[in-house]
Amino acid sequence: MNSTLAAPLRVLLISDGRPGHFNLSEGIVAAVARRRPVEVHRLDVRRPRWIPGWTMAVLTNAGISPVRLLQSLYGITEEGLGQPQLIVSAGGNTLSASIAAARLTKAPNIFYGSLRRFAPRDFALVMTSYAADANAPNRLMWLKPSKLDPADHPCATNSRSAAISATAPQNLGLIVGGDAGTVRYTGDDWDKLMGLLEACSKAWGSRWIVANAPRTPEAVSNRLAAQTSRPDSPIANFIDVRSAGPGTLDLLLGGSQAVVCTADSSTMLSETVWMQRPVVAVAPRDFALPENETAYRDWLEKNGWSRQMPIDSLTPGTLSAALARIVPIAHNPLDQLAAELQKRLPGLFS
Repeated sequence: MNSTLAAPLRVLLISDGRPGHFNLSEGIVAAVARRRPVEVHRLDVRRPRWIPGWTMAVLTNAGISPVRLLQSLYGITEEGLGQPQLIVSAGGNTLSASIAAARLTKAPNIFYGSLRRFAPRDFALVMTSYAADANAPNRLMWLKPSKLDPADHPCATNSRSAAISATAPQNLGLIVGGDAGTVRYTGDDWDKLMGLLEACSKAWGSRWIVANAPRTPEAVSNRLAAQTSRPDSPIANFIDVRSAGPGTLDLLLGGSQAVVCTADSSTMLSETVWMQRPVVAVAPRDFALPENETAYRDWLEKNGWSRQMPIDSLTPGTLSAALARIVPIAHNPLDQLAAELQKRLPGLFS
């Protein structure tokens, strides 16, 4: 899909070091790379802990010299920016750095996330998960992007028909998170989730690939490890973040026909949707989300890409019924995003 332009586009990727943020930036860069070659310079930034985020916004909006902003707030020199033709970042702690770098280099900048107190005019394009924030010409609501290419991870197959595979898959993935914000799991929730692994294995002959997350309780991760070690375990592979580290979700998605994901993380849910897998988000009884996040989950469901259900109601039958209502994204989302970026910022591709 890449064009054969003579010189690669020089991209400055500003990262706050958080995978949930820089993965979004990497997804945007990967989409650009579908249309022209890119050369990426990564710049890690940290907001000084003694400066509140609102103070950073006040200083940035006041029009202070970008050289001074970068040097005093981040310890970054003008030379440290390189000569970017595009700046990409995500996460609130990158906002001041992105704006200052764009002012200094005159390169367009793309940001994914909430602008908080920062001015929209300081960005070429602001991408967001929330329709309520996509209310200006330089705003774009979009599925949270990923650098993963679904074409590189074709769906696992088996000897059953496609229809049966969709509703009673033999290769399942489970992505396990943990408490976050207003989402709280009880011991009973974890028991029911563990029980689903056994029940689907007995009902369908299914095997599971399971991945945990840094927020997964230690006791739950230990239970999964113990369950994996049993000779009759329904778990074919446990990708334990404690030893494997981050960035291994593609291993799970590559081996799964369908995925169950705990409902605490829209990032895990979105990445599974991006990879064209049917995904069911399962929520504990103590579950609430902010209004904008609820709207994003509803948007995913209305598009037919995912379903949400309570952990209390999980059985092979209810899971099968939920999977039967899902129609994964038909076209490669990297190509879809590339087309949208070219429409919004044609100068990057000409």
